[in-house]
Amino acid sequence: MARFNHAVTVSMVGLAALSAQHVQAQDWNRREFPLAPPNARSNFVAPYFDGFLRNPDGTFTLSFGFMNRNEEELIEIPLGPNNFIEPREFDGRQPTSFPVVSYGGFGGPRERGIFGVTVPADFEGEVWWTLTTNGYTTKVPGRIHTTRQAAIGFEAAYEMSWTPQAEGSLRPAIRFAENGPETIGVEGVVAPQALTTSVGRPVEVQFWATDRGERELREVNMTLWKYQGPVGGVISFESLVEAAPVADAAAGRGAPPAGAPPAGAPPAGAAGRGRGARPVAPGPVTIGQSVRLPMTGPAANQGRFRASFDTPGEYMIRIRIDNFGGDSGPGNMCCWTNGYVRVNVTP
Repeated sequence: MARFNHAVTVSMVGLAALSAQHVQAQDWNRREFPLAPPNARSNFVAPYFDGFLRNPDGTFTLSFGFMNRNEEELIEIPLGPNNFIEPREFDGRQPTSFPVVSYGGFGGPRERGIFGVTVPADFEGEVWWTLTTNGYTTKVPGRIHTTRQAAIGFEAAYEMSWTPQAEGSLRPAIRFAENGPETIGVEGVVAPQALTTSVGRPVEVQFWATDRGERELREVNMTLWKYQGPVGGVISFESLVEAAPVADAAAGRGAPPAGAPPAGAPPAGAAGRGRGARPVAPGPVTIGQSVRLPMTGPAANQGRFRASFDTPGEYMIRIRIDNFGGDSGPGNMCCWTNGYVRVNVTP
């Protein structure tokens, strides 16, 4: 493996414990630490470990996210020596595209729970995610904590919960067949069939998503992301979701929280800015722009979109389904579920 100019280890256990390993003189333009103030451009991406979930079958799911420390610049890092997970058996599910995000409240500039890694009940090691941006390396360990492991000196990690939030919100469910099995959580589900298309020829994706909260049910929101794909390859998204009926909006069902962007407006300069979503008419949407799915009518709980590609290669689209608002948001580590769609694009 190539030698890098710098290496920073990030251990997210509630707060970040940071250590820097200097190989050459420090480059202050990069601010050295993942939680330092960002730059507009030419900064790095830091991987983050959000915490772990204890699954009903005894396994554990480790949740990972990232922070793009630029305020304007999308960073892309292909899978390989600059973007890998160890042990290697878990390598390959991590993203290669790292947009700038900005959320309200405790969300901030971090994208949490972008993917998960499930380890067996008797797992005793750590799962390391390493990223190198222009020769600058950051890495983070994903770990679990049980009583037995604590007894042999393992460090603790933040345990997240499957239980309802303060107002009753739970992670919504997604499925890729109308009567198919539902999936919840950050590890999510990959659509069973890869799609094939060519440059400039759009593909259409359909899925179903529902709220599961222990409160009055509400609409869920769809956001679309380039998750993996060739560097510089652009995915253009077009929502095919009909806007929620006016009567539902007037009744306040699923009303967006204060500060949400105007209807149909893209995020102001960053993916995921704000919380919640307003009804958006069918048409182009930006990366991370929320679209509310209807609860009623012939298209109830359906998500539909088209994706066009300008560069050949192998892509993966991330669909995030959330019910953000009130007790649910990125900074709460709840409540969303990931779906992934593979697309092979020929010239």
